[in-house]
Amino acid sequence: MSDYRNSAFIDFIAFNEKLEQCDHLQEPYYQLGFICSVQALPEQVGLEQWLSYLCLDGADISFDNELQATEYAKKVLMLVSEIQHLYQHAMPLNDLNCNQWLTEQKILSNEATQFSAGFLAAIELFNTQWAAIDEQSNTQNLLQTTILLLSKLAASENIEQQLLDLFEQLPEPVEILQILPQLLSNLAYSAAQNTQSDQ
Repeated sequence: MSDYRNSAFIDFIAFNEKLEQCDHLQEPYYQLGFICSVQALPEQVGLEQWLSYLCLDGADISFDNELQATEYAKKVLMLVSEIQHLYQHAMPLNDLNCNQWLTEQKILSNEATQFSAGFLAAIELFNTQWAAIDEQSNTQNLLQTTILLLSKLAASENIEQQLLDLFEQLPEPVEILQILPQLLSNLAYSAAQNTQSDQ
């Protein structure tokens, strides 16, 4: 794998973290989760259908200058290209560096919760696509597993007891983070195969 491929995730996050003036954008890892989720959809959707969701509610995408806007678009497209490549070959998203999303005290970092929230937001936004997949399919099983595990990672403090009880039965965060890079890729790969078999 080339250096370009290895750095698409890191470049995107690093560039976002430098955009201090752009307070209209969602957190970098929220954006990353959202983009990973959109690329996993059974049918691809155009950039114009989801790019605005990388902004905070009601905000427009705007930058200090044209160069900054062009650079941001370039980073998004490079990231999309890399994710698609990994998904097409069911290869794990190792560059997410999920193993770094736990503190030494085994507490989930902001990166983990933001990524999970972004991924789940895109599933909800494009729910009609996922709903069209046969309930008995492997893709639906993978989707439900993904939603449950990411919901545990994204859980807020104001959570219902029933959901807390369910989360208790799920793997610990450290285990979720170990399987997440491959799980997300398996979901996208399965969704694509599912769509092809329907045609």
